[in-house]
Amino acid sequence: MFVEAAIFAIIIGYLLKGKLKNIEIEKIKGITIVLCAFLIKFILIVCIQKDFLKFGIVLYMIYLVQYTLILVFIFLNRRNRLLVIMGIGILLNALVIFANGGVMPVSIEAIHAYGLNIDVSSKGMYRALDSSTRLAFLGDIIPGRIIIHFIFSIGDAITTLGMMMYIILGMKRIK
Repeated sequence: MFVEAAIFAIIIGYLLKGKLKNIEIEKIKGITIVLCAFLIKFILIVCIQKDFLKFGIVLYMIYLVQYTLILVFIFLNRRNRLLVIMGIGILLNALVIFANGGVMPVSIEAIHAYGLNIDVSSKGMYRALDSSTRLAFLGDIIPGRIIIHFIFSIGDAITTLGMMMYIILGMKRIK
């Protein structure tokens, strides 16, 4: 979803006569911090899918490190409203994940709406949304499609909106 949205934002930026080189990436503070956070997430997904790591206190603590790094990144860039918007979306996802023991709840109805038959628990850090789910409205409950089918959360939508605005306005160099 994020890759497709970034490509879409770049296309819009070009249609508005913007240029990728106008995006002032060098003004982003702590970019290595957020890259480390996303590297941690990638490694976690691989480890969970390969059955090297099980859900529990270790995973929860690794999540805590990952989201602490993201919080530090947001704090360092608090004057950039678009990065803050992205951070708010990421933190909404963190809120629902921590409230549900380290997993993102996913709506089975949204999965079935596409005619898909996916075992949510086999897809990494997810579980089926049920009556015991806390903050269910923040889970992956919204079906969508850009190029492929996906299910996203309010946090994903806010993060994507912030990212797209950052790219488009950055290409136009509008603050």
